[in-house]
Amino acid sequence: MEQKNGDKVRRLVGYFRYESEEKVSLLNEIYSRADLLDNFFIPNFKLKSKVKNDKGKTIKKEYEKPKTPYQRLLESDTVSEKTKSQLKETYESLNMVKLREEINVLVDKLYSIQLTKSKSVSKT
Repeated sequence: MEQKNGDKVRRLVGYFRYESEEKVSLLNEIYSRADLLDNFFIPNFKLKSKVKNDKGKTIKKEYEKPKTPYQRLLESDTVSEKTKSQLKETYESLNMVKLREEINVLVDKLYSIQLTKSKSVSKT
């Protein structure tokens, strides 16, 4: 079964098979930082409405203004003020450039481990 975020995962770390504990640990670090980046800094569109013709075919889609998941939570009435303040603290502690750099360093480390192990396997 394909992961819901499989496309995102493959764009980050490629199609290698990562099985060792060391690689899985690095993957988890990459994913946690990528989730922070996506949820706090990357806006996305949310479908507002669809207009269908008499045959049921969608002819027009209308989207809300792009917002980050973080912004949507802050605007939500169902999220408690305590949670919102925790989210604000998290947001204020983040730096998008630093997150991207950390992700790149971790991905490079993961690739170098994978390539080193691949070379040692192919030599035997």
